[in-house]
Amino acid sequence: MWRSSLIFGWSLATFLCAIGCGTSATVSGGPSAAGDAGCTDQHVVEDGGGVVESPDSGVSACPNGICNYQAQTGCAADKACRPQFSASSPDVSPGCEAAGSGKSGASCTASTDCAIGFFCADGACRKQCCGADWSACDSGESCIRQLQVKAGGKIIDSGMDLCFPVNNCDPFGIEPCSDPTLECKIVDPTGAVACLPKGSAGPGDACDTANACVAGTYCVAHSCRALCNADVCGQPVCAAGQGTCIHFNRDPVGVGECTPG
Repeated sequence: MWRSSLIFGWSLATFLCAIGCGTSATVSGGPSAAGDAGCTDQHVVEDGGGVVESPDSGVSACPNGICNYQAQTGCAADKACRPQFSASSPDVSPGCEAAGSGKSGASCTASTDCAIGFFCADGACRKQCCGADWSACDSGESCIRQLQVKAGGKIIDSGMDLCFPVNNCDPFGIEPCSDPTLECKIVDPTGAVACLPKGSAGPGDACDTANACVAGTYCVAHSCRALCNADVCGQPVCAAGQGTCIHFNRDPVGVGECTPG
């Protein structure tokens, strides 16, 4: 089919964990623990534990059709399953088309330049996934971009996501995102971080997705939690009333959450 415009949005699962998940803890704190008499007395739980659960099946989350975007089933051996759409109709559905050889990060001008299971986005081949299933992505990537298309004069969600590079920014803002409309956030329960659109919910505000919270916070149990340095005497620390700085397995290395109670 002839293709209209491609629009790449952001696909984020609702990464919510019940308050108190992860109970095993090693507690350190205070100037003596760090050997630095100049740091403020603080308590840090360096290992709050918690289980990083496997994501829901992306294969099952892909839209029904003659083929599957993530599993790449349903097409001939030399064809790729990708969204099919046109300027004359608002319908988008999985279909089979020619495939090239480009894989993750390879330069492309059209998706036919990319190998089976990959799609051309922003001039590079990106691995296809569905339902924010990060397990479908290659190492160093996560399923964080949502493919929207302009078909029949309307912007429509294709039902397919794309894997993009992660761990290329700093959640404390030391290495900010080059695009001023984006900010560094935790993007999946493995603790991966990436530049996402700015959020508006601050510490203690309600949230439903990781993208809802401002930089320096994380959506946990439907509330934005402030992030803190999980190294004793590190900065930033939890402000008064925000709770204890606890590093859970879902957090990046050296990053904790200001946990109430």
